[in-house]
Amino acid sequence: MSLKYNSTMKVKFIVALSIILVSGTSSSTVNDAFLANTKDVVLMEFSDGSLYRGQVGECVINIDLTSCMHGKGIYTFKAGSKYMGGFLNNKPSGKGLFRHADGQTYEGDFQDGFIEGYGVMVYPNGLRYEGSYKKNKREGFGIMTFKDAGMYQQNSRYEGSWKNDRANGAGFFSYVDGQTYTGNFVNGIMTGQGVMVYPDGRRYEGEFLNNQRNGYGVMVYQDGAKYQEGSRYEGEWLNDMRHGNGEMIYLNDGRRLRGLFKENAFVGS
Repeated sequence: MSLKYNSTMKVKFIVALSIILVSGTSSSTVNDAFLANTKDVVLMEFSDGSLYRGQVGECVINIDLTSCMHGKGIYTFKAGSKYMGGFLNNKPSGKGLFRHADGQTYEGDFQDGFIEGYGVMVYPNGLRYEGSYKKNKREGFGIMTFKDAGMYQQNSRYEGSWKNDRANGAGFFSYVDGQTYTGNFVNGIMTGQGVMVYPDGRRYEGEFLNNQRNGYGVMVYQDGAKYQEGSRYEGEWLNDMRHGNGEMIYLNDGRRLRGLFKENAFVGS
């Protein structure tokens, strides 16, 4: 399992552009319900084809005092993407909603032109993230729900710590078939100490590397098939297989195989 995906947020706010037109302050020029009852609304048309409807204030750009987006407003990119929310000194700040032309949306906190604070991102492929952000990246605690039914089953989810846009630190991943992992993640990959519980009742506690059982760990079998319920293996693992020094304890007949294992098979003491 890996939590790697294209997480690039397409908000690129907002360079100062030459204002071609500033309309009167009448809100009658604005049809968007978002700006209903908002006072002192103006229309700005920019040289790149983008538009701004909303409140303005004075700010300094390149040592010049000029009119800036400031207050409540709507910024529409030429390609069709749109930001609706608060502005401070020409940058999104406070609560806002960004809709990209490809369907990706973000609703939540902005600060100084960045996605920063708490918010909800919904991606075109159905991924949904709700949690903390820092400078356009997932950072802190958050929950990602998978909807693509591709690499992960639909409605599988990760909840836990994020750093630099990836799952990092303590987290919990659950599959819709009942399988769960609780433990450490590094760059979206199960690495370090963790506990995996399988749909058939098996429970593994130990070390993981690259999403596989690697290192020392204990597997307790509960499937009642190949092993009697409660049989267990304690020892070394490699690439999800019993491999290295370990001990297999069978509860049905009391046997103990202690020694060297290779690719799940016992090869001798």
